[in-house]
Amino acid sequence: MAYSTQSDIVQRLEEATLIQLTDVNETGQVDSAIVASAIEGADALINSLISPIYLVPLANVPKVIREHSVTIAVYRIHLFRSVDPGVWKQAYESAIEFFQRLVEGKATLEGIAPKPELSATLLDIAGFSSEDRKFSRKKLEGW
Repeated sequence: MAYSTQSDIVQRLEEATLIQLTDVNETGQVDSAIVASAIEGADALINSLISPIYLVPLANVPKVIREHSVTIAVYRIHLFRSVDPGVWKQAYESAIEFFQRLVEGKATLEGIAPKPELSATLLDIAGFSSEDRKFSRKKLEGW
C-alpha cells in the first residue's frame, strides 16, 4: 500500500502544474505512471529511512508520513523533468531531517509502535555440539 496517492499530490500541487511536469507525450493529462513511480520511489526512501525503528511497510499510515511521501514524490517529479524544484527542495530536505530525528528517537509516529526489541542475540539462540576429538596432541604423543 502506497503512503500517498495521486489525489494527495493534486491537493498540494495544482493539477495544471502536475500536468506540465508529467505530460511527456503532450496528451494534456497527468501521466499517472510517472506519478506512481515518484510515489513508489518516495515510499521506498521512507521505508529505508525508518526500517531500523519500524516494521515496514507501515500498515497504518500516519498523516505525517503521507505528507512527507507527497513532498518527496513532488520533489522527484520535478527532478524527473529537470525543473528547478525551488521550495520543494527545502521541503524535501525538511522531510529527510524529520526521518533522521525519528531514527535518533527525537520524534515518533503517533499510533505506530516501534519494532519489538530482540530479547536474545543469535549467539544466545544458536548452539552446537560435536563428538569428542579423534586425534589430539595427547593421543598422538609418542607417534
